[in-house]
Amino acid sequence: METNARSLKGLDWISLLMADVKDGVGVYLSVFLLTVRHWSPDKIGLVIAGPSLIGVLVQGPAGAFIDRTRHKRLLLVVASVIIAGCCLAVVLNSNFYPVLLSQLGVGLTQSVYAPCVAAITLGIVGQAALSQRIGRNESFNHLGNMVAAIIAGLLGRYVSYEAIFYFSMAQCALLVVAVLVVRERDIDHDRARGATAAAGQPASVASVKELLANRSILVLTVAIALFHFANAPLLPLLGQKMGLVDQKNSSLYLSGAIIVAQGVMVFVAKYAGRAAENGRKKVLLVAFVLLPVRALLFAFIGNPYALTAIQLLDGIGAGLLGVVTILMIADLSAGTGRFNLLQGVVYSAIGLAAALSSIGAGYVVEHFGYAAGFGALAGAGVLATVFYWLAVPETKDIQPAVPAVA
Repeated sequence: METNARSLKGLDWISLLMADVKDGVGVYLSVFLLTVRHWSPDKIGLVIAGPSLIGVLVQGPAGAFIDRTRHKRLLLVVASVIIAGCCLAVVLNSNFYPVLLSQLGVGLTQSVYAPCVAAITLGIVGQAALSQRIGRNESFNHLGNMVAAIIAGLLGRYVSYEAIFYFSMAQCALLVVAVLVVRERDIDHDRARGATAAAGQPASVASVKELLANRSILVLTVAIALFHFANAPLLPLLGQKMGLVDQKNSSLYLSGAIIVAQGVMVFVAKYAGRAAENGRKKVLLVAFVLLPVRALLFAFIGNPYALTAIQLLDGIGAGLLGVVTILMIADLSAGTGRFNLLQGVVYSAIGLAAALSSIGAGYVVEHFGYAAGFGALAGAGVLATVFYWLAVPETKDIQPAVPAVA
């Protein structure tokens, strides 16, 4: 089936603009609260953990809902409006609880973005073309992050940190326009959930029990969660460390770190989509190996320019992870009709891991310093790498599941 060029172009723009929107300014919130609001690292850790904690509760149900709904575009529109409101709430409030509530709102809605875009992509291009299309989506996503970081860094340095939040609101509005570029008629909603159907018959769907009983799914979920347990606090802590060294230029340093990483990811994501066609596991192993190396370097290096350069490693790792994780999920859910539910389960595990590590890292930094915090995360990264290599199988040639129930 030949797909519509307009819808594919819309996917490009969604991926580009979604980069910063889905996290509600992301890591800049950490530096804003430290350097402008003068919050302590442990309180910042709680706020940063908020979206992840909510994600644990809603990712699974959100994925199941995305499997069923034919209004995936509307979900993206509503989520973008809510994210814009949460950004405004941070600017207008300096107290802990209003800011925490705004981030809980971010967590509630950001669970929609990744599975919805992946589902729309699968529904348009199909399983056979998914590898290269996901690589293209991720390349545009990282390009969007890079451009947004440049603009946010300049706004934070020469206007105000608050201006970064208004910029994110403008991105939300543009994302709504991009979503409407995708034509509804180009999305095959059965294919978007990884379901198969015989001619003239409804698509078969696996039971949740059947899906979660798959050992390969379990160990992949644990491995990805361990990765994010080690990775999630690294960039926020890096931003705080840079802010303490030079508060005036902290937004520029942090933007530089993001730009370096995202610039590398643009090219790595394209490579990952092609390389993963020959096997997923070894490609993703590179991301796991680089994680503890990066954390250790952050622990012992204090120069902001050197710290920025180290983000090259994050560019390689995250570029590979973003593409290959989705492909492995698609492999394991093929034929089940539960592609988005499985995404939700994996993202829930990621959210729990990220929340726990953000809280724990904030506590360690508060009582033992930044070097100890980065060192602990490096140890977690080593554990994640060993588990991944020993436990997770290759998924590229796995046979599509045949649901036992309809």
